[in-house]
Amino acid sequence: MGNILIGILILLVIIDIILRLRKREEPKLEKFEEFKEIKSKTIMLESAVAPIYWAYLIIKHGLERGKDFKIQKEETKIGRDEENDIILSHPTVSRFHAKIIREGENYFIEDLNSANSTFVNGIKVQKELLHDNDILQFGDIVCVFKRL
Repeated sequence: MGNILIGILILLVIIDIILRLRKREEPKLEKFEEFKEIKSKTIMLESAVAPIYWAYLIIKHGLERGKDFKIQKEETKIGRDEENDIILSHPTVSRFHAKIIREGENYFIEDLNSANSTFVNGIKVQKELLHDNDILQFGDIVCVFKRL
């Protein structure tokens, strides 16, 4: 019975590998040889499109585990007080604990002299550049920072 299960497991692994290799194959593109000019009455309007930078903060440890917050503003305040953009209702989180600052494409976390400090990947910080998948800690609340 055990040998049969091992055989089935090996067969499933082989099938999985084959399917993954097939997905990696690049699609074959045909070479475009001919160009035809098409006249159109479409009017092109000029517009300025600003790049959109989004990031998320996802609670990984705490009562609200799994809850996520979209970070779209230049400055996103984090704390226990209702005036914050991200409200973390936990006694170990200060009323105004920290803020996330967007400067161009970069995001920074800055501690606002909180009682229990702000940590990035286990290291106490005052102001720190954030990277995708950084682990942030505000009191006993642990979050992960995600960039899009």
